[in-house]
Order: sequence, then C-alpha cells, then structure tokens
Amino acid sequence: MSYFLNNWAKSGSGDRLPVAAKLGATGNLSHQARCDRCLSHQASVAPTLPSNMVAPSFVSSCDSDDISVGKLFAEKNEFILQLRKVAFRDKFDFKIARSTTTRFEAHCCSESCKWRIRATRCSNEQNIPWVVKRIDNVHTCHNEVLVDGRHQVRSQVVGHIIAEKYIQDKRIYTPNDIRADMQQEYGVQLTYQQAYRAREVGLEIVRGNPAESYNLLPKYSHVLTTANEGTVTHLEHDGDGNFLYYFVALGSSIKGFMQYIRPVIAVDGTHLKGLYRGSMFVATCLDGNNQLYPLAIGIMDSENNDAWEWFMMKLHGVIGDRPELVIISDRCTAIRRAVLKVFHNATHGVCFYHVKGNIKSQFRMSKALWDQFEPAFINAAKAYGHEEFKRQLEGLWMIHSGAADYLENNVGTCNWARSQFEGRRYNILTTNIAESVNAFMRESRKFPVTHLVDHFRKTLQQWFYDRKIVAESMTTRLTTWADEIVTERRTIAERMIVRPVSPHRFQVIGGGLKEGLVDLQKRTCSCRVFQLDQLVCAHAIAACLTHRVDFINLCSDFYTTESLAMAYAQPVEPVGDVADWEIPDEIQEMHVYPPVEAPPPGRRKELRIPSADEDVDRRTVRCGRCHELGHNRKRCKNPIASTRS
Repeated sequence: MSYFLNNWAKSGSGDRLPVAAKLGATGNLSHQARCDRCLSHQASVAPTLPSNMVAPSFVSSCDSDDISVGKLFAEKNEFILQLRKVAFRDKFDFKIARSTTTRFEAHCCSESCKWRIRATRCSNEQNIPWVVKRIDNVHTCHNEVLVDGRHQVRSQVVGHIIAEKYIQDKRIYTPNDIRADMQQEYGVQLTYQQAYRAREVGLEIVRGNPAESYNLLPKYSHVLTTANEGTVTHLEHDGDGNFLYYFVALGSSIKGFMQYIRPVIAVDGTHLKGLYRGSMFVATCLDGNNQLYPLAIGIMDSENNDAWEWFMMKLHGVIGDRPELVIISDRCTAIRRAVLKVFHNATHGVCFYHVKGNIKSQFRMSKALWDQFEPAFINAAKAYGHEEFKRQLEGLWMIHSGAADYLENNVGTCNWARSQFEGRRYNILTTNIAESVNAFMRESRKFPVTHLVDHFRKTLQQWFYDRKIVAESMTTRLTTWADEIVTERRTIAERMIVRPVSPHRFQVIGGGLKEGLVDLQKRTCSCRVFQLDQLVCAHAIAACLTHRVDFINLCSDFYTTESLAMAYAQPVEPVGDVADWEIPDEIQEMHVYPPVEAPPPGRRKELRIPSADEDVDRRTVRCGRCHELGHNRKRCKNPIASTRS
C-alpha cells in the first residue's frame, strides 16, 4: 500500500518525491528547541494531485504520531484529531483559520508565530482523501506550558492517547488514574468529568460502540463458526431488527462435554452492566479435575420465561437428550418450567445453597437457632445414605418444625437432597460453578455485546491450551483432584477389615466408618458413595486391596487424565482482526439494532444490592447512647443509669 501511495504522490511532480517536513522532525524536541530553530524556518509544499485520480477505499491515516507533507487521511476529522494529538503532545495550541469541504488551514494561536498547516482534497466525493499540502513547521512564539482550557485538552484527544491501556480486558484504568498520568506525562490537569469522558472514548476505540456492536454480531458469528468447527450460534431479533436473544456454544466445549465430561449442567443468569443492560445466561459443568468447563452462554434483552425457554431449546439442540443428564439451578420457576418443557429425559435439581437462603430470609430465626439449623440442613443435603438423611431430617424437625415442613413439603426433598435425588449429581450440589463463570466475567459484563462474547471465547482459548498441557503432564492415571480423594480414602481403607460374602461381594468394617457391603461387579456399596460419585469409596478400596483388584479401573472414565486431556484436545481458534474478516454478502447486508428499551440516563450501576439472605459483610451498627451493637440511638430502648449524685 505504501508503494502505491508513494507512486501516486510522484505523479503530481514528475519523478521528484515531496520532502517530508514532520512536526517534531528530530524526534521529541522540546518546545524551547523548536523556538531556537526559528531562523531556519522552511516551508514544504506537496505536489498537486491530479483531479481525475480517485483514492482507493482502503486509504487511512498512517500509524505515526507525526504529520508530514504528503500524508493522506481518509476524512478531515481524522486529520484534525491527529493534529490535535500532536499539538497536545508537543505542548502548543492552534486555531482553525479555514475549514471547508475541500480545504483546511490552521495557524498557531499566537499571532506573532509563523507556524502554519494546510490540507486539501481534490473533490467533495467521499472516496477522495485529504492530503497535507504545506507545513511551516517552526514555532516563533514562546508558549511555555499547556494551561487549563487550552483547545487541545479534549476528551476525544485524551481518549485516543489512553486507548491502548484498555487492550487487556481485565485492565482497570480509572478516571483518577487518567488524571494522574496526564499530569505526570504531559503536565495537564484534567477534571474528573474530562477524565471520565476520555475513558469512555478510549473504551469505545478498543471495544467498539455499544449500539454498533449488536450489528457486528452476525459477522462475528460467521467468522467464529468458520474458524471453530462445530460451533453453534443463534441470533434472534424482532420484526424491526431489534436484538432479542443470542446463543453461542463453542465446538471445542460441545465435543468435550459429549464424551469426557460428567453429564451435570449448572445454569444461572446474571445482569449485564453495559449501556443497554440485559442479562447473560450461562451453562457450565465440571471437568474430571473439578475445574470449570463452560458449555454455552446466552445474551438476552431481559430475563423472563420466554428467554429461558429459548435458551434451553438452543442448548437442547446442541447436546440433545444425553443419558443421565442433570440440570441444576436456583429455585427460579422460569428455569424449572423451561427445563421440564424442553429436556424430557433430564432431571432437574435445585441448588441447596439457595434453598438455605430462602429459609433464612423466610423464617427469620435467631442467631442461636440458626447456628443449630444450618449445619443440620447442610449435612442432610450432602448425605449419601437414606438412613443418614432421615436422621438429619428428624433433627431439623426438632430444631424448627416450620422450616422442616417447608423443606419437605414445599421445596421437596427430592430436589435438594443428594440421597433423595432421582438422578446422579456427583459432587455438584449447588450452582456455584455457574456463578463462578459470572464472577470471572464480572468486568466483561460491562463490554459491548460482541466484545463480551469474544472475551468468553478468549478465556476458553487460554483455558483449553493451559489445561491440555497440565493434563498431559500428569503422571497419575486419575486426575490430580480425583487422585487426592482416592488417596485419602485408601488411607482409611488400610485400617479396615474385609470379610467375603461371595466372589464379588464383601463386608467391610472398621476405619471409623459405618459398615459397608461392597459389590465390585456392580460397582456399588451400601454407603452409596461409590455409585453416586462414581469414585471408589473407602469400603471398595479395602475390598480391592485385600483381593488384589486394581481399584483405579473401578473409577469412572470421567476422572482419568486421558479423558481430561481429550476434553481439551480441540483448541479454541481466534477470530482475527475485524479488517481481515471475509463476510458473505447476505450476512453483510444483515442489520441488527440494539434492544427496543432505551438505556436509562446516568452512569451504569456496577454493584447490585445484595438480597437479605446473602452472606455478605455488613457494617455493624453500634448505638451511640448505650454503646451496644445491633441498633442505633433512635431505636435504643435500653435504660441508662442516672449520673446524678
């Protein structure tokens, strides 16, 4: 491209190239050094472009921060912005003397200074670039420093300067950081409002415009599915082209889940913090090393029954009716209704942590009573055996009959208790894994929609690469996490006594555990740990050690290092730069607009108000009258001893 432009510039003046007189031609010259060169003032003039020459559509400004005679700019605003950046950096100011559709002239703000610049274009047509024709590049004024109110101290200029700070998605660069850097590097004092607006400009440069990001989704989806085999995306909009729903599941995740990941999916929704709000739905699992394995995400205009049903339909289209599938969520009725309607062969479970929160907020127990109820409820939820669960449930009835009745008859024990659950939940009893996905995407939930989806892709790209290397370096047959559990159980098993019942059935006692009856052929144990976790329990390990059976072979393949490596075998491919995308015409012509609901005015909220049942660190109130905790002076009812003699 540079060769084409140079030859184009030659055509206006025979075989002679224009002499480039750059602003700050010797590099980072100080303002005083430029003033000292006033006697060597020179003018450089660019050759006139032929009137019949049309600029190519890909002409854009050069990457250099300087402006030289002969440089081309696609638009006048682009040229002015570059000029302002140079003036901001080199600490001088200019005034615009003339600005038309074909001509631009500016001079130094000091009337005695001879600094001048002129740029023109040959025609009013949009595909004709602007070219710098003349620069008198020596200042004869004595502008010492930039002062508040100078023309170049603009949010647009500062935003372009700091844009590179936001290339890393997790980088937190606040307006106060901007103010400090501008003061230190350029000697410019910005107000907080100026710094905040500059931050918004920088974010838009790197991450795109929130409204235009919706229109980029069809193109991004095409490139994503082309680069990553098996990837599934769906985009839904209303009759006017306004965005409704978006779904994406990467082919690498789908392939790994279908063969090498336990069939338990946790789903959850969270609010987006961008300009147009909305919600994000996530569906995630755990790999054999107990690490997050995101399966799919959805971007919705809002969280409602229709949105959850649409998300579940697209998820079902990806994974189908996988045997023994379990879907876990909170007690959201919209999720449960969608799961039961779409996944006919799956079992729906409830997060017991959310159930615990419902009890805490609904029954308002005292702290002493709650300290008794909470551990008993957790033990009941985690119990493997039926008898153990019954004992814990009886204890709940004794502590608080109303809460126990709520758990048994309202929520249903088959929804939150592992021992009563109809399917196999393994060790996944809460939606914590889905909430963890929401947590690591906390900052990215502020991004425009396309950048948000690509952040999800980039995260999986890094995870798949790192975890495949870790899996291939493991020396044990089971994953590190599973091997640690089995090793602990083996330590207990070595102290147990094994008595054979039949060639495959054994009675195991001792080790500080309840007696167990193991069937190695059926891979079961009366403690129910073996069949529910699909990892050998201490009883089964003891039977295997006594009869010289390899207990590792009795564990599920989901926990092997081989399966872990295969789950991450297919890498997640990048999508490349937007300028390099090859988009078919039918997709290029698609237009998607932001959601119908207009964004509310003011700054977006980044922190939500926690629910009453959430365990958060709240400020303890101390009374200023009696100095006791739990109330303030206005609510104090404690008697105060008289100080009179």
